[in-house]
Amino acid sequence: MPASGYRNNDDGALNNVGNNGNYWSVTPNNNNAYNLNFNNNGNVNPTNNNNRASGFSVRCVQESE
Repeated sequence: MPASGYRNNDDGALNNVGNNGNYWSVTPNNNNAYNLNFNNNGNVNPTNNNNRASGFSVRCVQESE
């Protein structure tokens, strides 16, 4: 997946394009939601939790069998 960055929920600016990937999951958590986060240092967090107003990407991903 590409490191798409995210749209800042305060000012609408694009942040961390090319450095971080942030992709929503389907699981909300009150005003937040879980998301996959990774960066160009090799760190991966599959259960990151951020404000739902953040402009993260959404991608359909097929689970491997």
